[in-house]
Amino acid sequence: MSDLATPEAVGTRGPTAAGGVLRSALVWVLRLLVVTLGILTILFFLLRLSGDPAAVVAGAGATDAQVEQVRVSLGLDQPLLTQYAQFLADTARLDFGSSLLTDQPALGMVLDRMPATLLLAAITIVVSTLIGVPLGVLAAARHRRTTGRLLSLLAALLQAVPSFLLGILLLLVLGLHLGWLPTYGSGTPVHLVLPVATLAAITIARIVRLTRSGVLQALGQEFTGAALARGATRRRVLWNHALRNALVPLTAFVTIEVAHLISGAVIVESLFAYDGVGRQLVDSIFRRDYPVVQATVFVIAVLVVLISAAGDLLLHRLDPRMRREA
Repeated sequence: MSDLATPEAVGTRGPTAAGGVLRSALVWVLRLLVVTLGILTILFFLLRLSGDPAAVVAGAGATDAQVEQVRVSLGLDQPLLTQYAQFLADTARLDFGSSLLTDQPALGMVLDRMPATLLLAAITIVVSTLIGVPLGVLAAARHRRTTGRLLSLLAALLQAVPSFLLGILLLLVLGLHLGWLPTYGSGTPVHLVLPVATLAAITIARIVRLTRSGVLQALGQEFTGAALARGATRRRVLWNHALRNALVPLTAFVTIEVAHLISGAVIVESLFAYDGVGRQLVDSIFRRDYPVVQATVFVIAVLVVLISAAGDLLLHRLDPRMRREA
């Protein structure tokens, strides 16, 4: 009997597996702390170089004495390292203070806007996957025909177009010229169409190219030839064998793209006046509202790391080789 089947081996394997899970969890917690601390530290010092928020809070007609009084009340008269140490202590308590302009809790303002951004990112990634994967399989199945070449060319063109330029074109044509869709705002499904279309265009192009590459690579492997030799149809080989083999890199990409959509939808949200954290972040930067900016970056950094961790767990489920290495 193999040693793997003995009770001793089973008993040894259990703690080892548990230790591996615990070790992975500790690594991700450490990564979350390091990434968040690094981003917040860089942001803290960069924001202090952008100008004096006390002058913004005091107003355009404030005297020097009034500005200095505001600076003292905000703690901005303290040495920079003292402000940084206090900032880290407050961050550990999830206390980012209140907005310098509205006097509302900064973290609460960010969390109020976050569902709108998450909804935008979720719809974008779902639409992109539902459209991009079938088109990618079609481009691979007909890669020597005109259809496949046109799909590859279109995907390359869409990937080369900047999102802000595409958004402006969609806004001008569909919103202003034809009047089919609202050009700004949020709150209804119709308001999501233009922002989702702008973000999804590039994501669809990337998914098409990645799926096409993965399926073509799988079609050149021995297992797909063996499946055809056993009598499987070409359609079945494409969807059940080749596409499944391409799911691992596709899953990794989708995970990265979700994090990118959450952290990088700033331009699109500002372009369409969509009430998400991206637009709020841009407004807070221009107004030098430090607490809101820092709270926004903190929440986005935590979400990106957590999404990356979830993507790694999903990859371990999909790829047996990663499970064996773990």
